[in-house]
Amino acid sequence: MKMTLNPMAEGIIREGNIKLEQLNFNKKFWEKDPTLWKQDPEHMDFIPKFLGWQKVYDWTLEHIQEVLTFAEEAKNDYKYFVVMGMGGSSLAPEVFRSLFGKQADYPEMFVLDTTNPDWVGAVRGKINPAETLFIFASKSGGTVEPSSQFAYFYEEVKKAGIKNPGRNFIAITDQGTGLQTLAKKHKFRHVFTNPSDIGGRFSALSFFGIVPAAIMGIDVVKLLNKAKEMAETFGPNAPLKNNMAVSLGAYMGACYANHNQDKLTILAPKEIATFGLWAEQLVAESTGKEGKGIVPVVGEMLHRNFDYREDRYFVYLSADTDDNKRVETIATDLSERGFALFTLEMEDLYELGAMYLLWEIATAAAGAILAIDPFDQPNVQEAKTLTKNVLAQLEKGNIPAEVTAPILVSKDLVHDVKLDTLAQDFYSLLESHDYIAILPYLWPSEETDKALATLRDTILCRTKRAVLFGYGPRYLHSSGQLHKGDGNNGVFLILSADPEKDITIPGQHYTFGQLCNAQALGDFQALENKGRRVIKLHLKQPVAEAVKKLTELF
Repeated sequence: MKMTLNPMAEGIIREGNIKLEQLNFNKKFWEKDPTLWKQDPEHMDFIPKFLGWQKVYDWTLEHIQEVLTFAEEAKNDYKYFVVMGMGGSSLAPEVFRSLFGKQADYPEMFVLDTTNPDWVGAVRGKINPAETLFIFASKSGGTVEPSSQFAYFYEEVKKAGIKNPGRNFIAITDQGTGLQTLAKKHKFRHVFTNPSDIGGRFSALSFFGIVPAAIMGIDVVKLLNKAKEMAETFGPNAPLKNNMAVSLGAYMGACYANHNQDKLTILAPKEIATFGLWAEQLVAESTGKEGKGIVPVVGEMLHRNFDYREDRYFVYLSADTDDNKRVETIATDLSERGFALFTLEMEDLYELGAMYLLWEIATAAAGAILAIDPFDQPNVQEAKTLTKNVLAQLEKGNIPAEVTAPILVSKDLVHDVKLDTLAQDFYSLLESHDYIAILPYLWPSEETDKALATLRDTILCRTKRAVLFGYGPRYLHSSGQLHKGDGNNGVFLILSADPEKDITIPGQHYTFGQLCNAQALGDFQALENKGRRVIKLHLKQPVAEAVKKLTELF
C-alpha cells in the first residue's frame, strides 16, 4: 500500500500532526490511555474496554484453526450462506463479498442487513434453505433485524425438511449474550465467541469479518498477515511522516478543526466502491457526536470539473482495476484545482486487511483532535426506542396513521410542505454548511437502485451540496449517529413504501413490512425530537416509478 499527498494535503497533515504530537498520540494510543479523548470518569472507565481491536489480527491468528476447520466443513456441506447482521457485523463481510466475488467451489455469500420484506424475499428466492448456512452475527445478540431474520429463516429451514434446523445456523457474538443462549437452545452448529473489548464497527479483523471471509474461500491467513505486516508501519515507533494511518487521522482531524471542512469525500473505482460503505459507518458513527461530526460522502456520481463547495476534502482509493483510470482523472483534476487530496493505493486485494486497520487508527486519531469519544454511540438508542413504541401499537392491532402518511414534516419547520412545491420547500431548508441525506427504506432492485442514484445526482447537481445516501435500516447502524449527534448540519429525506409482498415474522404480531416502516417512522421521530429538518414520504408501488416521478419534482 502506498500513500501520496498533494501539496494542500501535506500542509493540512502537518497541522494535524502538530496537534497529535502535543497529545502524544502515538504513545498514549498504544497504551490505551483514555485521556487522549476524554478526562471525565465515565469515559475514562469506558474507553479502554473498547480498544481490543488494536492488534486483533494477533488474536484472530491464534484462533484461526477454529475458523479454517469450520470453513472446510461449510465448503463440503453448503451451497450458500447468509450473513444476518447490522453495521459492523455485516458491512465487513459485504466488502469481502463485493471485492473478492464468489470463489470457485466455495459457498456463495449473501449479506442481509435489512428488514425490508422484498429484500428478504429476494435473498430467499436465490437460495435453497436446506443447502444454506445462516450466520447470526451480533455483538449484543439482541439486535432486532438479525433476530427477525433468524426467526424467519429458521422456519424456512424446517419447512425444507431439515430435522435439526439449528445445524444450519452458527453464531458470532460476545461472551455471555442472549445469542449464546439462543444458539444453545436451538443447537446451532457452532458459536464463535469474539473478544468483548471490540466495538462492532472496529471488528472487521475479528471473527465478525474473518469467519464469513474464510467460508467464502478467501485466504484469511494471508489477509491477516498482510495486516500484521503493515501494522509495523502504523505502530508507536513508526515516524509520523511515514505512518499512513496517523497521517490520515491528522488529515481528517485538521480539515475539520482548522479549515471548516467536514465533508470527507471518498473517491473509488466501482470494483472497490463498497469499501466506502464500511468506512462511512466507521467514521460517521465514531465522530458524529457532541455537536461535531466528520461527514463521510461515499458513492456519489463523479463529474469532471464539478463545482464542489469549499467544505469538501478528498481521499482517493486507488487500485489496479478497469475503472481506476476514470477515477484517477477526476482525482487529478481536483488536485490541480486546489482541493486537498490524499491517495491510498492498494497494490493487492489482500491489503484490505491493512486498509481496515489503517482507517480504524485514523478514526481514533481524528477523534483525539476533535476531543470526542470515538467508541460510543450516544444517540443511536432513541430511534430504536421509538420504533419499539410503534411496534407496541401494532401488537395491539393499532396502526398509527403516521406509518403510511403520504408526507410528514418535522414540527420545527416554519411552513407546511406540499408535494406540488416539494423541491422548493425542501431546498429552502438548506443553510450554508449543510449536507442532504436521502434515506430510503426500500428494496434496491436494479431499477429502484438506478432511480435512486439518479435522484441523488439530480439533487447534487442542483444544489452542489454533499448528498449522503443510505438504505434503511442499514444506515441506522452507521450514519444514523452522525445525523443526530452533529451540529444540526443535515436536511433529511426519508422514503418508505408498502412492500410488493410482505412476510410474516414467526412469533411476532407484526410483519417485516410493518417492522421496516416502523423503523422509518421511528427514525423520523428521533430526528424530529433532535430538532432536525426532516421530511418523510411514503411512496406507492411500483417504487421505481414513484422515485422517478419524485426526481422530476426536484
